[in-house]
Amino acid sequence: MGKNGVNKSENGGFRSFEEEVYWTNFKSLRFFQFLSSDFHSQLMIPKEFSKNMWNELPQMVVLKSPGGSTWEVQLVRDDNNTLFFKDGWKEFAKAHNFKENDLLMFKYTRDSCFKVWMLSGRNLCEIAGSYFVKKSALGKNDAGENSKLKRKNTAEGSAKATGNKDNSELEDLDTERASRRKNRRNSTGCGLRNSGAEEKNRSTDDTLDRVPPSEADKERALQMANRDLTVKSFIVVLKDCNVSQYYRLGVPAPWSRSYLTRKHQDMELRANGKKWIVRFNAEPRYGGGVFISGWSTFAVDNLLQESDVCLFKLVSQKDEPVIFDVSIYRAVPEAAHLPSHKTPKV
Repeated sequence: MGKNGVNKSENGGFRSFEEEVYWTNFKSLRFFQFLSSDFHSQLMIPKEFSKNMWNELPQMVVLKSPGGSTWEVQLVRDDNNTLFFKDGWKEFAKAHNFKENDLLMFKYTRDSCFKVWMLSGRNLCEIAGSYFVKKSALGKNDAGENSKLKRKNTAEGSAKATGNKDNSELEDLDTERASRRKNRRNSTGCGLRNSGAEEKNRSTDDTLDRVPPSEADKERALQMANRDLTVKSFIVVLKDCNVSQYYRLGVPAPWSRSYLTRKHQDMELRANGKKWIVRFNAEPRYGGGVFISGWSTFAVDNLLQESDVCLFKLVSQKDEPVIFDVSIYRAVPEAAHLPSHKTPKV
């Protein structure tokens, strides 16, 4: 800390004590942005936010709308170290039918996710339709039509707009509301949805006809993983959130602090002669971090299921790109005949 309680930041500037605490320790950070006429293809992040956070933010982030739907968006940086939402932003903006002068509020929660609230430039009130935007299984959005539908005041107006006399739009709306309530119950926060992975995983579940593992099965898988555990490896017992919907996997903080550099980076996972690249988002305050983009592909390709156990063994050397050899211990022996994953001997 410098004189008068001033700290030098990583980008060479200086921050007051209060600013240092805010930018490095607060769990959530907020900013607002008005949409100018050129918002359709990209959106600039305020320079102050970019200046203080550019070294922490990953290349790919998630934008989460008020209704719970999520979009993966790429961050790009210009020569002045100003950040922009780029690839994926156009789809996000089109889905929400943004207009020039609309006001957006972003809340960043240090987990690669920005929660976004939308206010109309006409009246500075929240845009009601933003709570009803959804994504289809193919990644396309029918938000525009749905948002327009919400603005209709009567069932007759909805039927007239589409030529449909049986009010099926209203039934769709009821179904959407029920689906959104279910998503809220199942979701604990932001995440990277992978519709294709979800569909593939669901079909895999049908093929396996998997029965829930017994407590003995779970204990057996964990014991076998523990036999192979070394100081340069760690074990994760998979939960539902690791292998469905949001596809995220946390790396234990104590282990991460000892063996990994506290920075966002790409890592390589190897299993059964194949390799996958996953994005690791570090938690700079506590250590540890999360596998985000790329993890869903690894999980689906290896048919990972809840209660399976993964052992991650660090095989790269210090100052080299991080590489893990991953061993998988199935909680349900019936999956042992399936190809492309390591099967423990019973």
